[in-house]
Amino acid sequence: MFKLTRFRRLAAAHWAEQWRTYAWFLGIGVIVHFVLVLILLLPDDGFRALSTGGQAAFFYTGLYLTAPIFAGRYFQAMTRPESSLVLLMRPASSFEKWLLAFLVVAVAYPLAYILAYNVCNIPAGLIAAAQAHNAYVLSAAAGNDNLGYLLKPENFELYFVWEHIDRAYLWMVILSLGALQGFAVLGSLYFRAMPFIKTILAAFFVLLAVIFLASVLSTQPDLFFGYWSSVWELPTWQSTLFAAAWVGVPVLLWIACLFALREREIA
Repeated sequence: MFKLTRFRRLAAAHWAEQWRTYAWFLGIGVIVHFVLVLILLLPDDGFRALSTGGQAAFFYTGLYLTAPIFAGRYFQAMTRPESSLVLLMRPASSFEKWLLAFLVVAVAYPLAYILAYNVCNIPAGLIAAAQAHNAYVLSAAAGNDNLGYLLKPENFELYFVWEHIDRAYLWMVILSLGALQGFAVLGSLYFRAMPFIKTILAAFFVLLAVIFLASVLSTQPDLFFGYWSSVWELPTWQSTLFAAAWVGVPVLLWIACLFALREREIA
């Protein structure tokens, strides 16, 4: 079922074919980030959008927008009969193909995204910090303490996810992102024609169903998402249920991806 040498050959072949596509994907993201940062820094007070909190907002917005798109594009060759046949007939097991997809989508891409984000954010954050320092000096000279508090250097530190995120929230990001990526990969395997559009529609209907159930059952979604914080003390059964849902949903979605890939190979 799994042979390391065969898996290494599969990974090497995949990298040889797709590294340009991946480079273009990240490159376009970097260009878009630079353009947005430039637009923000053009006004005199635009640097305020690049406080530490603003940098974090940029990081997570970009991650949650691009990661599912990247995941949905992994098996895009399946939409073309000729390339689909080549992919499915490669000398590797379904598990090896699935494992490579998981490693590329759920492990390699977030790491590459962090690197690309820092390439954009470090110079932008340093420029914003310098502008904030100048504004802070002018504000202090004018005796405007309220404005000066917002411009303090500690409010414009560079955002590094491994330094600023709490471990509990890191697990929330990993699991929620894994669920989104698994859903995107599953949609690209399940839908034969126009998988990208159909996956978006499926996600929209799932979201509507969740909102409807939450309203009918009079549940509080903030309790579920607040599971990773210590704001609420939950009963044992509810805490266990939430933990099972947080872990179970991404795991089941990725297992479903494996079965969907096997079904495509059989078909």
